Amino acid sequence: MKVIANLAICQGHARCAQICPQVFGTDAELGRVIVRLERIPSAIEEQTRLAVRNCPEGALRLASKDPGSSS
Repeated sequence: MKVIANLAICQGHARCAQICPQVFGTDAELGRVIVRLERIPSAIEEQTRLAVRNCPEGALRLASKDPGSSS
């Protein structure tokens, strides 16, 4: 599982970073989301899902695999 962030609609509320700081942070210059991990470890998948659901703008989504992957 991986997180895809749409920076064009992120408003920098940082709810995701508050809920799951292992995966999410904020850009110091613009305050928008930073996804810290390429792949989400299974141990924090549920916490990551909760953070994604709590984005007020819906700027985050989850993908089960990389786009274009043959697996």
